[in-house]
Amino acid sequence: MPTHSHPKGEQTRRRILDATLQVIADAGVRAVTHRSVARQAAAAPGLITYYFSSTDALIAGALADVATQEAAAFARLRAQVEETGDDPAALVELFVAEVMSRAGERKVAATATLALTLELAGQHFDRSAFEAWEASGFALCDATVRALGGEPDLDLALFLSSILDGLFLSAVISPNAHYLESATRAGLTRLFDGLRVRESDRRQAGS
Repeated sequence: MPTHSHPKGEQTRRRILDATLQVIADAGVRAVTHRSVARQAAAAPGLITYYFSSTDALIAGALADVATQEAAAFARLRAQVEETGDDPAALVELFVAEVMSRAGERKVAATATLALTLELAGQHFDRSAFEAWEASGFALCDATVRALGGEPDLDLALFLSSILDGLFLSAVISPNAHYLESATRAGLTRLFDGLRVRESDRRQAGS
C-alpha cells in the first residue's frame, strides 16, 4: 500500500476507509470489493486499487482503522473516568453516553467493527492495532474499578470488559434505543453502587 503523507492523500485514504466501513455495515465483510467501495465512495475503482492493492488490504486497513479508533475512544473515556473519580452516578453517565453513541452517530463504525471482529476472529492478520485496542479497553475497566475505590482486580476488570462488550453489541442490534439507554443506566448503577459498597466494606474490615 502506498504511503501518503500529503493532506490530500490522507483525505482520500480516509474517504476510502469510510466507504469501506459503510459497505461492511450495510452488507458485511464479504461484500467488500474494489468496485463496491468505489461505488460507495463515488470514485473510480482504480483510485481504490492505488491506495489498497487488494481486497484483503482493504479489509486489513478497515480493521486497523476501527481498532485504532476504538483504542482512542477507550483512552479518552479512561481519562474522563480518572477525572471523575469516586462518583458512581457520574461514571454511569459516562458509560451510558459511550454506549448510546454507538447506537447513534457512531453506529456505522460500530456495526462495521462488530462485523470485522466476528469475520476475522481466528484468522491471520496484523494484530498489533487489535492488541492495542484490547489493552486500552482493559485499562479503561481497570481504571473504573480503581475509581470506585477498588484494588487492582484482574477478574473484575475482565468481567466489566465483558459487560461493556455486551452493551456495545446491543447498541448495534437493538431496535429500541430508549430501552437500551434506560437498561444500561439501571444495570450499571446497580453494578457500580455494588462495587463501591464492596470496596468500602473491605477497607473497614481491614482497619
